[in-house]
Amino acid sequence: MSALRWLSFMILWVLWMPGALQSQGPGKPYINSYFITIDSIRVHYREWNRDLANPRGKVLLIHGFIGSTYCWRMNADALAAEGYRVIAVDLPSFGYSARSLTFNQSQSSRGTLLWRLLDSIDGNDTTRWHIAGHSMGGGTAEAMALLRPHRTKSLLIVDGMVFFKNTNIESQFTILARQKQYKQIMVSFMEKNLITYKSVRNAIRKNYRYTPDSTVVMNYLTPLLQEGTAPSVLNVWANAQEIVPLNADSLKTVPLLLIWGNKDRTIYLRNGKRFAGRIPHAELIIINKAGHDPMETNPDVFNAIYLSFLNRN
Repeated sequence: MSALRWLSFMILWVLWMPGALQSQGPGKPYINSYFITIDSIRVHYREWNRDLANPRGKVLLIHGFIGSTYCWRMNADALAAEGYRVIAVDLPSFGYSARSLTFNQSQSSRGTLLWRLLDSIDGNDTTRWHIAGHSMGGGTAEAMALLRPHRTKSLLIVDGMVFFKNTNIESQFTILARQKQYKQIMVSFMEKNLITYKSVRNAIRKNYRYTPDSTVVMNYLTPLLQEGTAPSVLNVWANAQEIVPLNADSLKTVPLLLIWGNKDRTIYLRNGKRFAGRIPHAELIIINKAGHDPMETNPDVFNAIYLSFLNRN
């Protein structure tokens, strides 16, 4: 395969990975939106049961690649209705958080930033957090649990980018993404050919295994159209140096649930099975006929599974 064809394939694969986005303006995209600046990065998050005096527990939801808080739209209300305080966050450079070419996009770096976010939200509250992550965000959730197991009540990974040891991303694509001339080509290609209605619709059909209506497509597409999205997305590869070495074996003190769609063709089920086999106490639940995003396509089943897990922990 020629270098140009290989580059085109990698960019297509990147933007065909799953996510979900919201079609409202960047000022206050949701009625329960909040913004906070952590380490010079403006972070957007949403909160349910913010003023509930005695919540049943606290849940953090982390989206996947090219995602946002919107990808938990089928789940957050169900968790809140059961009495949980729920926060869904946009990772830096995604959703309605700030685009940044300097933020370190490694899992340990994202995990560290999110703990600082929770520290700001918690104040003097020392109640531990239930942490949940999907796809790329699954790796971030894992990193958070490993960084602060004493602050983690439980961990949920949904079709996640799990790791046994966190390592720096180094590939031919990574090297090209760091070179100015190739980066300009990638950014231009993404903006003209991939951040479009048709491409987003096809990406949802491919990864989530259903045909979305126009409302769903636009909810995915709109945040992608914000200035700086394409170069910031490439920064996930160009600037991702792990800052803390992490080992999944240290999860032994954290209750762990894995939920996977058996039809996932983005992160295959075998990855979940391999990870569950490494962590003796891990629970792996497979949702039949689901693709890469079972919390969206199979919300009733997903919510029942997760709430049962939360209530037991």
